[in-house]
Amino acid sequence: MLLRHICEVCGKDEVLTPEQAFDQGWDYPPRMGKFQIVSPRTCGSCSINGTLWWAISAEGKQPSELDEKQLQTLNRILNEPESIMVAN
Repeated sequence: MLLRHICEVCGKDEVLTPEQAFDQGWDYPPRMGKFQIVSPRTCGSCSINGTLWWAISAEGKQPSELDEKQLQTLNRILNEPESIMVAN
């Protein structure tokens, strides 16, 4: 299965299998976390403190306080895996 992996922090965008992503340090379902659950979606180089999860969990932001990028990330996460699937 090929999935689009988008780092919330730096914007890196790669098409990888879940195994490739895990081996490269991505925090992405299904190897790290679960689809449709807000958790960090980062590449192997970025920390979690710039993620939607951080904004909600550590900063206590409410949905009305999220910026456009965070709302797009939330929409993508809530619609996984379809929102990140790549046709073979």
